[in-house]
Amino acid sequence: MTRRPSLLARLARDESAATATEFGLVCFAFIVMLLAVIDMGRLGWTINTAKTATREGARLAVVSPIVSSYMASYDGISQGIPGGGSVPDMAFSCTGSNSTCTQTQGSGGSPGFDNTTFTAVLNKMQAYQPDITAADVTIAYRHVGIGKVGNPYAPDMEPLVSVSVANLTFQSVALQIFGVAPFNLPTMTSTLSGESLS
Repeated sequence: MTRRPSLLARLARDESAATATEFGLVCFAFIVMLLAVIDMGRLGWTINTAKTATREGARLAVVSPIVSSYMASYDGISQGIPGGGSVPDMAFSCTGSNSTCTQTQGSGGSPGFDNTTFTAVLNKMQAYQPDITAADVTIAYRHVGIGKVGNPYAPDMEPLVSVSVANLTFQSVALQIFGVAPFNLPTMTSTLSGESLS
């Protein structure tokens, strides 16, 4: 008399679903790897567009009026500097957060804030990276000796102009599956020398 194998023994020997199980395990790993490759491309694209935005912002800023109205309207002759003399070192950092400029080097009057120039630079940057907000952008001016006191055609200072964007975040689709939160991208900056700041 032959005994029939138990249900558990039959299930243990049954290999009809092994292929589906193996496919399920391999498919999950493949999908995660595919999402990771796509994420790397998205990350590279996001960083590249943010860098391009700062470059284009700097190009516009060097041919636009200085955001710090104090620096833009600085008159060396009224400050007792003879025509053709050198202007003392000074620097200003202007950000869209509360629309303020801060003097970071030297001393002077009220820094002021030219919203027209700042908005034009911001709009140019947003054409490349729409996620950029005014609070993310900083335009810094550092006088490095370029310019001439008493020049009637340009400001007394033609500073180095740096445009920075910060606080941009990136959300990875592949890492989000494992609960990883969005992370901040590094601050990106482009610097050009003032040309004919009008």
